[in-house]
Amino acid sequence: MQASENRATTSAGTPPELVRAAFRELHGTRLHGFALLLTLGDRARAARLAGEALAAGMSRTAELRHPERAAAWLRRRVTRNAGRAGRHTYGRSAGDGRPALEELGAGAAAFAGLSALTTRERAALVADSIERLDRGDVATIVGIGGARLDRLIRRVRGRYTTTVAAALDEASAADGPTVDRIQAIAARALT
Repeated sequence: MQASENRATTSAGTPPELVRAAFRELHGTRLHGFALLLTLGDRARAARLAGEALAAGMSRTAELRHPERAAAWLRRRVTRNAGRAGRHTYGRSAGDGRPALEELGAGAAAFAGLSALTTRERAALVADSIERLDRGDVATIVGIGGARLDRLIRRVRGRYTTTVAAALDEASAADGPTVDRIQAIAARALT
């Protein structure tokens, strides 16, 4: 008997290692970007959180077959683990994370806006306004739904907008391509 005949397969006949590779390929990059925004650009922490969530998700590929539901489940896990990490990032000042966020297209004002939010609030804003996930998926990610989720999103957008506007006012003396880019990012995040 050859080794290929001896390998385990999924119910659809696909070898599990191929399913896991496809799962990682489908979700890995965007999940890492979500984790970077959630951790305010802390590369090591974002990589660890995304990696742990992907590993847990790959062991559950049978129940996470629908890509959007899997995306929500993975982000929920990243959000929960980021909140449990014991590292309080609310109100964090500009630091090591800014260059990582700038690579994603988020400048100083966006960093300031995200820094003004808690981990859960950042997760809601990123999932809803940046990734534009379905409201049901956003509810899964942050653990609340309905009117409570709507109020959270409105409150978070308001605080984010106020903080970004203040940061842009400070930077307005130096108008130029960078400020234009920040304003464009803020506008996209709020639409």
